[in-house]
Amino acid sequence: MANSEPNRFENLLKATSAAFNQSGQAEQPDIDADNQPKMVNNRQSVYKVPLMMVRPDRFQARFMLPHALREPFFRGENDWRKTVALWLAMAENDRLVKRELDELIALGDSLADLGQIKPITGQVVTLNGRDTFLLLTGERRFWATALKAYRENRQDEPMVLALLDSAPSLEKQIAENMAYKELTPVGKARAAARLVLEANKLTPNLEADELDYFRQVSELRLSDETRALLEKNLKMERTYFGRLMRFFELPGELLEVCDRSEMPERVLREMMAFDRKYWPQAVRYYAEHEGRTYLDMHAYLERLQGTAQERKPRIPADPATKSARTLRRVLLGVDDLPQEDKLGSLADAVVGDADKDEARKVLARLEGLTAAVRQRVEGMK
Repeated sequence: MANSEPNRFENLLKATSAAFNQSGQAEQPDIDADNQPKMVNNRQSVYKVPLMMVRPDRFQARFMLPHALREPFFRGENDWRKTVALWLAMAENDRLVKRELDELIALGDSLADLGQIKPITGQVVTLNGRDTFLLLTGERRFWATALKAYRENRQDEPMVLALLDSAPSLEKQIAENMAYKELTPVGKARAAARLVLEANKLTPNLEADELDYFRQVSELRLSDETRALLEKNLKMERTYFGRLMRFFELPGELLEVCDRSEMPERVLREMMAFDRKYWPQAVRYYAEHEGRTYLDMHAYLERLQGTAQERKPRIPADPATKSARTLRRVLLGVDDLPQEDKLGSLADAVVGDADKDEARKVLARLEGLTAAVRQRVEGMK
Protein backbone atom coordinates (compact mmCIF):
# COMPACT_ATOMS: atom_id res chain seq x y z
CA MET A 1 0.00 0.00 0.00
CA ALA A 2 2.97 2.27 -0.44
CA ASN A 3 2.26 5.74 -1.82
CA SER A 4 4.63 7.38 -4.28
CA GLU A 5 4.67 10.50 -2.08
CA PRO A 6 3.24 11.23 1.38
CA ASN A 7 -0.04 13.13 1.66
CA ARG A 8 -0.77 15.66 4.38
CA PHE A 9 -4.07 14.84 6.06
CA GLU A 10 -5.74 18.12 5.21
CA ASN A 11 -4.78 17.77 1.53
CA LEU A 12 -6.01 14.20 1.40
CA LEU A 13 -9.31 15.06 3.04
CA LYS A 14 -9.83 17.98 0.67
CA ALA A 15 -9.01 15.90 -2.41
CA THR A 16 -11.04 12.84 -1.45
CA SER A 17 -13.99 14.90 -0.23
CA ALA A 18 -14.01 16.76 -3.54
CA ALA A 19 -13.86 13.47 -5.43
CA PHE A 20 -16.81 12.09 -3.49
CA ASN A 21 -18.82 15.26 -3.89
CA GLN A 22 -18.24 15.25 -7.66
CA SER A 23 -18.88 11.52 -8.18
CA GLY A 24 -21.95 10.75 -10.21
CA GLN A 25 -22.23 14.06 -12.01
CA ALA A 26 -22.80 14.34 -15.75
CA GLU A 27 -19.73 12.35 -16.72
CA GLN A 28 -21.00 9.36 -14.71
CA PRO A 29 -24.70 9.14 -15.58
CA ASP A 30 -25.18 5.64 -14.15
CA ILE A 31 -24.86 6.91 -10.55
CA ASP A 32 -27.82 9.08 -9.62
CA ALA A 33 -28.03 11.75 -6.93
CA ASP A 34 -29.43 9.30 -4.37
CA ASN A 35 -26.35 7.15 -4.69
CA GLN A 36 -23.77 9.80 -3.78
CA PRO A 37 -21.37 9.42 -0.85
CA LYS A 38 -22.84 11.30 2.08
CA MET A 39 -20.79 12.88 4.86
CA VAL A 40 -21.70 11.42 8.26
CA ASN A 41 -18.96 12.79 10.51
CA ASN A 42 -16.92 15.72 9.23
CA ARG A 43 -14.32 15.57 12.01
CA GLN A 44 -13.49 11.92 11.25
CA SER A 45 -14.18 12.08 7.48
CA VAL A 46 -16.74 9.28 7.67
CA TYR A 47 -19.10 8.84 4.70
CA LYS A 48 -21.96 6.63 3.67
CA VAL A 49 -20.76 5.17 0.37
CA PRO A 50 -22.90 3.20 -2.14
CA LEU A 51 -21.71 -0.36 -2.73
CA MET A 52 -21.36 0.31 -6.46
CA MET A 53 -18.49 2.70 -5.71
CA VAL A 54 -16.55 0.31 -3.44
CA ARG A 55 -13.82 -1.96 -4.71
CA PRO A 56 -12.15 -4.50 -2.37
CA ASP A 57 -8.40 -5.05 -2.46
CA ARG A 58 -7.92 -8.23 -4.49
CA PHE A 59 -4.27 -8.51 -3.41
CA GLN A 60 -4.90 -8.68 0.34
CA ALA A 61 -3.86 -11.72 2.38
CA ARG A 62 -7.25 -13.32 2.83
CA PHE A 63 -9.35 -14.65 -0.06
CA MET A 64 -13.02 -13.75 0.02
CA LEU A 65 -14.52 -14.30 -3.42
CA PRO A 66 -14.10 -17.78 -4.93
CA HIS A 67 -11.62 -17.93 -7.79
CA ALA A 68 -14.27 -18.34 -10.49
CA LEU A 69 -15.97 -15.07 -9.44
CA ARG A 70 -12.91 -12.92 -8.87
CA GLU A 71 -11.89 -11.97 -12.39
CA PRO A 72 -15.37 -10.99 -13.69
CA PHE A 73 -16.00 -8.89 -10.57
CA PHE A 74 -12.66 -7.10 -10.46
CA ARG A 75 -12.70 -6.46 -14.21
CA GLY A 76 -16.09 -4.82 -13.79
CA GLU A 77 -17.95 -7.38 -15.92
CA ASN A 78 -20.17 -8.41 -13.00
CA ASP A 79 -21.46 -5.93 -10.42
CA TRP A 80 -21.93 -6.84 -6.77
CA ARG A 81 -25.53 -8.01 -7.34
CA LYS A 82 -24.64 -10.52 -10.07
CA THR A 83 -21.57 -11.64 -8.13
CA VAL A 84 -23.64 -12.32 -5.00
CA ALA A 85 -26.22 -14.24 -7.03
CA LEU A 86 -23.52 -16.48 -8.53
CA TRP A 87 -21.88 -16.87 -5.12
CA LEU A 88 -25.11 -18.06 -3.51
CA ALA A 89 -25.69 -20.52 -6.37
CA MET A 90 -22.15 -21.87 -5.95
CA ALA A 91 -22.78 -22.45 -2.23
CA GLU A 92 -25.51 -24.96 -3.02
CA ASN A 93 -22.88 -27.49 -4.14
CA ASP A 94 -19.81 -26.45 -2.16
CA ARG A 95 -19.75 -26.82 1.61
CA LEU A 96 -16.72 -24.54 2.06
CA VAL A 97 -18.32 -21.72 0.08
CA LYS A 98 -21.55 -22.24 2.03
CA ARG A 99 -19.67 -22.04 5.33
CA GLU A 100 -18.13 -18.71 4.30
CA LEU A 101 -21.44 -17.30 3.12
CA ASP A 102 -23.26 -18.43 6.29
CA GLU A 103 -20.75 -16.39 8.31
CA LEU A 104 -21.22 -13.35 6.08
CA ILE A 105 -25.01 -13.65 6.19
CA ALA A 106 -24.89 -13.78 9.99
CA LEU A 107 -22.64 -10.71 9.98
CA GLY A 108 -25.07 -8.91 7.66
CA ASP A 109 -27.97 -9.65 10.01
CA SER A 110 -25.90 -8.34 12.92
CA LEU A 111 -25.07 -5.15 11.07
CA ALA A 112 -28.75 -4.64 10.29
CA ASP A 113 -29.78 -5.19 13.92
CA LEU A 114 -27.03 -3.22 15.65
CA GLY A 115 -25.91 -0.87 12.90
CA GLN A 116 -22.48 -0.73 11.30
CA ILE A 117 -20.40 0.45 14.24
CA LYS A 118 -16.98 0.03 12.61
CA PRO A 119 -16.53 1.70 9.19
CA ILE A 120 -14.68 0.19 6.30
CA THR A 121 -11.50 2.14 5.54
CA GLY A 122 -9.70 3.16 2.38
CA GLN A 123 -9.10 5.93 -0.12
CA VAL A 124 -10.66 7.36 -3.24
CA VAL A 125 -8.84 6.47 -6.45
CA THR A 126 -9.70 6.88 -10.12
CA LEU A 127 -10.30 3.62 -11.99
CA ASN A 128 -11.39 3.67 -15.64
CA GLY A 129 -12.26 7.33 -15.31
CA ARG A 130 -14.47 6.86 -12.26
CA ASP A 131 -13.97 7.72 -8.60
CA THR A 132 -13.79 4.50 -6.63
CA PHE A 133 -13.45 3.82 -2.92
CA LEU A 134 -10.55 1.33 -2.76
CA LEU A 135 -10.83 -0.75 0.38
CA LEU A 136 -8.02 -1.07 2.87
CA THR A 137 -9.98 -2.90 5.60
CA GLY A 138 -13.55 -4.14 5.91
CA GLU A 139 -14.19 -6.46 2.96
CA ARG A 140 -16.29 -8.80 5.13
CA ARG A 141 -18.56 -5.88 6.09
CA PHE A 142 -18.86 -4.91 2.42
CA TRP A 143 -19.94 -8.38 1.29
CA ALA A 144 -22.17 -8.90 4.35
CA THR A 145 -24.04 -5.72 3.42
CA ALA A 146 -24.30 -6.85 -0.21
CA LEU A 147 -25.64 -10.28 0.74
CA LYS A 148 -28.21 -8.77 3.08
CA ALA A 149 -29.46 -6.38 0.40
CA TYR A 150 -29.62 -9.07 -2.30
CA ARG A 151 -31.46 -11.59 -0.13
CA GLU A 152 -34.01 -8.92 0.81
CA ASN A 153 -34.37 -7.96 -2.88
CA ARG A 154 -33.71 -4.32 -2.15
CA GLN A 155 -34.05 -2.10 -5.21
CA ASP A 156 -32.17 0.88 -3.79
CA GLU A 157 -28.38 1.00 -3.65
CA PRO A 158 -27.14 -0.06 -0.17
CA MET A 159 -24.63 2.11 1.66
CA VAL A 160 -21.71 1.27 3.93
CA LEU A 161 -20.01 3.51 6.45
CA ALA A 162 -16.55 4.35 5.16
CA LEU A 163 -13.66 6.19 6.77
CA LEU A 164 -11.15 8.02 4.58
CA ASP A 165 -7.77 6.86 5.84
CA SER A 166 -5.14 9.59 5.80
CA ALA A 167 -2.26 7.10 6.05
CA PRO A 168 -3.25 3.75 4.52
CA SER A 169 -0.70 0.99 4.99
CA LEU A 170 -0.37 -2.70 4.30
CA GLU A 171 0.56 -3.20 7.95
CA LYS A 172 -2.89 -1.94 9.03
CA GLN A 173 -4.58 -4.33 6.63
CA ILE A 174 -2.56 -7.32 7.85
CA ALA A 175 -3.22 -6.43 11.48
CA GLU A 176 -6.99 -6.28 10.91
CA ASN A 177 -6.97 -9.60 9.05
CA MET A 178 -5.06 -11.25 11.89
CA ALA A 179 -7.29 -9.66 14.54
CA TYR A 180 -10.37 -11.20 12.93
CA LYS A 181 -8.93 -14.69 12.55
CA GLU A 182 -5.51 -16.31 12.29
CA LEU A 183 -4.25 -16.34 8.73
CA THR A 184 -4.04 -19.67 6.95
CA PRO A 185 -0.65 -20.72 5.52
CA VAL A 186 -1.78 -19.42 2.11
CA GLY A 187 -2.90 -16.16 3.72
CA LYS A 188 0.45 -15.84 5.49
CA ALA A 189 2.23 -16.45 2.19
CA ARG A 190 0.21 -13.70 0.46
CA ALA A 191 0.74 -11.26 3.35
CA ALA A 192 4.49 -11.95 3.53
CA ALA A 193 5.00 -11.74 -0.22
CA ARG A 194 3.07 -8.46 -0.40
CA LEU A 195 5.18 -6.96 2.41
CA VAL A 196 8.41 -7.91 0.64
CA LEU A 197 7.20 -6.81 -2.79
CA GLU A 198 6.00 -3.41 -1.61
CA ALA A 199 9.21 -2.92 0.38
CA ASN A 200 10.95 -3.35 -2.99
CA LYS A 201 8.65 -0.74 -4.62
CA LEU A 202 6.60 -3.40 -6.43
CA THR A 203 3.03 -2.28 -5.78
CA PRO A 204 0.07 -4.09 -7.36
CA ASN A 205 -1.34 -2.98 -10.67
CA LEU A 206 -5.06 -3.15 -9.95
CA GLU A 207 -5.73 -4.68 -13.35
CA ALA A 208 -2.89 -7.24 -13.17
CA ASP A 209 -3.09 -10.97 -12.55
CA GLU A 210 -2.94 -11.73 -8.83
CA LEU A 211 -0.72 -14.79 -9.00
CA ASP A 212 1.73 -13.17 -11.42
CA TYR A 213 2.11 -10.32 -8.95
CA PHE A 214 2.88 -12.59 -5.98
CA ARG A 215 5.22 -14.81 -7.99
CA GLN A 216 7.55 -11.84 -8.52
CA VAL A 217 8.77 -12.43 -4.97
CA SER A 218 10.86 -15.37 -6.20
CA GLU A 219 13.17 -12.89 -7.93
CA LEU A 220 13.90 -10.95 -4.72
CA ARG A 221 16.31 -11.47 -1.86
CA LEU A 222 15.44 -10.55 1.70
CA SER A 223 17.27 -7.51 3.01
CA ASP A 224 17.72 -6.72 6.69
CA GLU A 225 14.83 -4.25 6.38
CA THR A 226 12.42 -6.77 4.86
CA ARG A 227 13.39 -9.38 7.46
CA ALA A 228 12.56 -6.85 10.15
CA LEU A 229 9.20 -6.14 8.48
CA LEU A 230 8.32 -9.85 8.41
CA GLU A 231 9.31 -10.28 12.04
CA LYS A 232 7.38 -7.20 13.17
CA ASN A 233 4.13 -7.83 11.28
CA LEU A 234 3.97 -11.62 10.97
CA LYS A 235 6.49 -12.93 13.55
CA MET A 236 8.06 -14.71 10.58
CA GLU A 237 11.71 -15.66 10.11
CA ARG A 238 13.62 -16.14 6.87
CA THR A 239 13.52 -19.95 6.67
CA TYR A 240 9.78 -20.04 7.28
CA PHE A 241 9.26 -17.30 4.67
CA GLY A 242 11.15 -19.37 2.10
CA ARG A 243 8.93 -22.40 2.71
CA LEU A 244 5.75 -20.37 2.35
CA MET A 245 6.83 -18.83 -0.95
CA ARG A 246 6.83 -22.28 -2.54
CA PHE A 247 3.03 -22.28 -2.28
CA PHE A 248 2.84 -19.83 -5.20
CA GLU A 249 3.77 -22.75 -7.47
CA LEU A 250 0.13 -23.82 -7.08
CA PRO A 251 -2.40 -22.52 -9.63
CA GLY A 252 -4.65 -19.73 -8.38
CA GLU A 253 -7.81 -21.85 -8.18
CA LEU A 254 -6.04 -24.42 -5.99
CA LEU A 255 -4.53 -21.74 -3.75
CA GLU A 256 -8.01 -20.37 -3.12
CA VAL A 257 -9.38 -23.78 -2.10
CA CYS A 258 -6.34 -24.42 0.14
CA ASP A 259 -7.04 -21.11 1.83
CA ARG A 260 -10.78 -21.67 2.16
CA SER A 261 -10.30 -25.18 3.57
CA GLU A 262 -7.61 -23.84 5.96
CA MET A 263 -5.15 -26.51 4.83
CA PRO A 264 -2.25 -26.70 7.33
CA GLU A 265 1.26 -25.95 6.17
CA ARG A 266 2.44 -29.51 6.91
CA VAL A 267 -0.30 -30.95 4.69
CA LEU A 268 0.48 -28.47 1.92
CA ARG A 269 4.16 -29.32 1.97
CA GLU A 270 3.40 -33.05 1.94
CA MET A 271 1.19 -32.60 -1.11
CA MET A 272 3.76 -30.50 -2.95
CA ALA A 273 6.43 -33.16 -2.44
CA PHE A 274 4.53 -35.26 -4.99
CA ASP A 275 4.20 -34.70 -8.74
CA ARG A 276 2.13 -31.59 -9.49
CA LYS A 277 -0.24 -33.58 -11.71
CA TYR A 278 -1.72 -34.99 -8.48
CA TRP A 279 -2.24 -31.61 -6.81
CA PRO A 280 -5.82 -30.92 -8.01
CA GLN A 281 -7.05 -34.30 -6.76
CA ALA A 282 -5.14 -33.91 -3.51
CA VAL A 283 -6.65 -30.48 -2.83
CA ARG A 284 -10.15 -31.82 -3.47
CA TYR A 285 -9.39 -34.80 -1.22
CA TYR A 286 -8.46 -32.51 1.66
CA ALA A 287 -11.29 -30.04 1.09
CA GLU A 288 -14.04 -32.65 1.08
CA HIS A 289 -13.49 -33.68 4.70
CA GLU A 290 -12.38 -31.83 7.87
CA GLY A 291 -9.38 -32.88 9.89
CA ARG A 292 -7.28 -34.87 7.43
CA THR A 293 -3.60 -34.93 8.42
CA TYR A 294 -0.37 -34.92 6.42
CA LEU A 295 -0.21 -38.68 6.99
CA ASP A 296 -3.66 -39.05 5.41
CA MET A 297 -2.47 -36.89 2.51
CA HIS A 298 0.70 -38.96 2.11
CA ALA A 299 -1.25 -42.24 2.07
CA TYR A 300 -3.77 -40.83 -0.44
CA LEU A 301 -1.06 -39.63 -2.81
CA GLU A 302 0.79 -42.92 -2.58
CA ARG A 303 -2.43 -44.65 -3.62
CA LEU A 304 -2.84 -42.20 -6.51
CA GLN A 305 0.62 -42.92 -7.89
CA GLY A 306 0.38 -46.64 -7.18
CA THR A 307 3.17 -46.89 -4.62
CA ALA A 308 1.10 -47.60 -1.50
CA GLN A 309 2.24 -50.66 0.41
CA GLU A 310 0.06 -52.98 2.39
CA ARG A 311 0.78 -52.61 6.09
CA LYS A 312 0.10 -55.25 8.68
CA PRO A 313 -2.18 -54.13 11.49
CA ARG A 314 -0.19 -52.91 14.47
CA ILE A 315 -0.55 -54.41 17.90
CA PRO A 316 -1.44 -51.70 20.41
CA ALA A 317 1.77 -50.33 21.90
CA ASP A 318 2.59 -50.38 25.60
CA PRO A 319 2.80 -46.99 27.41
CA ALA A 320 6.62 -46.80 27.14
CA THR A 321 6.53 -47.36 23.37
CA LYS A 322 3.74 -44.79 22.89
CA SER A 323 5.68 -42.20 24.91
CA ALA A 324 8.88 -42.96 23.00
CA ARG A 325 7.15 -42.56 19.63
CA THR A 326 5.71 -39.22 20.71
CA LEU A 327 9.14 -38.04 21.89
CA ARG A 328 10.75 -39.21 18.64
CA ARG A 329 8.18 -37.31 16.56
CA VAL A 330 8.91 -34.16 18.57
CA LEU A 331 12.66 -34.45 18.16
CA LEU A 332 12.52 -35.31 14.46
CA GLY A 333 10.07 -32.47 13.87
CA VAL A 334 12.34 -29.77 15.32
CA ASP A 335 13.33 -28.67 11.80
CA ASP A 336 9.72 -27.65 11.15
CA LEU A 337 9.80 -25.00 13.88
CA PRO A 338 9.85 -21.47 12.40
CA GLN A 339 12.35 -20.05 14.93
CA GLU A 340 16.03 -19.71 14.07
CA ASP A 341 17.11 -21.10 17.48
CA LYS A 342 14.99 -24.24 17.20
CA LEU A 343 16.41 -26.18 20.16
CA GLY A 344 16.40 -23.04 22.28
CA SER A 345 12.74 -22.39 21.55
CA LEU A 346 11.93 -26.04 22.36
CA ALA A 347 13.85 -25.76 25.64
CA ASP A 348 11.89 -22.60 26.51
CA ALA A 349 8.63 -24.45 25.91
CA VAL A 350 9.73 -27.45 28.02
CA VAL A 351 10.64 -25.46 31.14
CA GLY A 352 8.53 -22.36 30.54
CA ASP A 353 5.72 -23.18 32.97
CA ALA A 354 7.70 -25.45 35.33
CA ASP A 355 9.17 -24.46 38.69
CA LYS A 356 12.88 -24.91 39.38
CA ASP A 357 12.51 -28.35 40.99
CA GLU A 358 10.43 -29.66 38.06
CA ALA A 359 12.92 -28.18 35.58
CA ARG A 360 15.82 -29.93 37.30
CA LYS A 361 13.94 -33.23 37.29
CA VAL A 362 13.27 -32.84 33.53
CA LEU A 363 16.95 -32.07 32.95
CA ALA A 364 18.11 -35.10 34.94
CA ARG A 365 15.82 -37.43 33.03
CA LEU A 366 16.84 -35.98 29.68
CA GLU A 367 20.50 -36.47 30.57
CA GLY A 368 19.81 -40.05 31.63
CA LEU A 369 17.83 -40.71 28.46
CA THR A 370 20.62 -39.18 26.34
CA ALA A 371 23.17 -41.51 27.91
CA ALA A 372 20.94 -44.56 27.39
CA VAL A 373 20.20 -43.63 23.75
CA ARG A 374 23.90 -43.01 23.06
CA GLN A 375 24.77 -46.46 24.43
CA ARG A 376 22.25 -48.12 22.12
CA VAL A 377 23.25 -46.08 19.08
CA GLU A 378 26.90 -46.97 19.57
CA GLY A 379 25.92 -50.63 19.78
CA MET A 380 24.09 -50.52 16.43
CA LYS A 381 25.72 -52.27 13.48
